[in-house]
Amino acid sequence: MDLPLTPVKRILEKTGMRISKGAVEEFAQVLEEIISDISSEAVALAKSSGRKTVTIHDIKVIRKKFT
Repeated sequence: MDLPLTPVKRILEKTGMRISKGAVEEFAQVLEEIISDISSEAVALAKSSGRKTVTIHDIKVIRKKFT
């Protein structure tokens, strides 16, 4: 797991609930999977457009698929 757990826990605590360590770890894992999926699709989109750089536009296009 690469995401630091403290910021993830801080975000989850904004719900007003106490959060177990296991829940924080699982949520971080889910976020990493989502980030990986979005980044893979954004890279593919940039490559298909003949670019070597992922732009904010690529991220916004891919984000629409997830919302």
